[in-house]
Amino acid sequence: MSCQVKRGVPGFGTRTLAVLLLLALLPLAGCQGGGKGAPAGVAPPVAVRVVAPEVSGMTREITVAGVVRGIHEADLTARVAGQVERILVHLGQRVRTGQLLVVLSGQTYASRLSRSRAALAYARTNFDRIDRLYKDGSASRSEWDRAKQALDVARAEEAEAKAQLSWTRVTAPFSGRVANRAVHQGDVVHPGMPLLRVIDSSRLEVVAHVPDVLVGQLKAGLPVAFVAGREEMSGHIRDLSPRSDPLTHTVTVKVLLVPFSRKTGEREGAPALRRADHLVGMYGKLTIPVSGSPGLFVPLSAVIDHEGLHEIFVVTNGHAQLRYVRTGRKNDGKVEILSGLSAGERVVAEPPAVLEDGMAVAEGR
Repeated sequence: MSCQVKRGVPGFGTRTLAVLLLLALLPLAGCQGGGKGAPAGVAPPVAVRVVAPEVSGMTREITVAGVVRGIHEADLTARVAGQVERILVHLGQRVRTGQLLVVLSGQTYASRLSRSRAALAYARTNFDRIDRLYKDGSASRSEWDRAKQALDVARAEEAEAKAQLSWTRVTAPFSGRVANRAVHQGDVVHPGMPLLRVIDSSRLEVVAHVPDVLVGQLKAGLPVAFVAGREEMSGHIRDLSPRSDPLTHTVTVKVLLVPFSRKTGEREGAPALRRADHLVGMYGKLTIPVSGSPGLFVPLSAVIDHEGLHEIFVVTNGHAQLRYVRTGRKNDGKVEILSGLSAGERVVAEPPAVLEDGMAVAEGR
């Protein structure tokens, strides 16, 4: 019986083992080499330009709304009842002191004056007669007293009738401009009803309401600036209310204006006063310097306006932190930060659109 021995392929087992070992070692080599790169999922720092806020000094400004008025304003009202017969001026017309503006029907008061004068003449004649008799001893003291009293009453009634008749002619109390007309010819008016308003626009003032916490820093004579429309004017505080409004916690401030446009560069004087007539009644911005902590200014480009809220990026330990701030005045491409930022901090001057809160940043862009 013979037996055959089957021979395998020489070296098969050795080569197979070597290949398997090589395949097993390749992933390990890849992991060892990857330790030198950036961790997966970590974004590189965002390049930004970082600036420090500028300190403005120890004086800052507040801005409040104010309305322009004439220093002298008069609401002329009817002092007697009657019908409006004539209106001699139109809205906006310049008037002078004592100029006749409105005439009311005066027949009733003219008749009353005639009766009072006749009564006065009789009372005077009667008193003269009683006075002569009293001096001669023919009249008693009581008769003299009654005649004197009647004379005094007649004089008072005549003076009253004369005044009432004069009130039917309404005149300008000072030179100015007609700012409002409340009646028309033919209207029937009663005492106290408004007729006209006259404003002296040669001297203008601004009336504003300032937070009462700042009153201690304001005083008469303090220079201020006012802007209404295209007009820029200077002035000074002339009056401060001694009381604070308990509801708004503000005090009334009156500012005397100099009607002079710094934009046009025209000199002060009568022409400037005529140009300022149209400002009466206008609202504008009153800027008042007040002392306080130093103001901090950053570039306008550093502030992000997000639906009315203002935000900036502050750089801390190489990361950007988004922060809400309250802004103030703007000047020369910069804006004042009233709260939310300290002098020693740094902000991103022009935040890129990709920058988010907490991202790493690299200075130098």
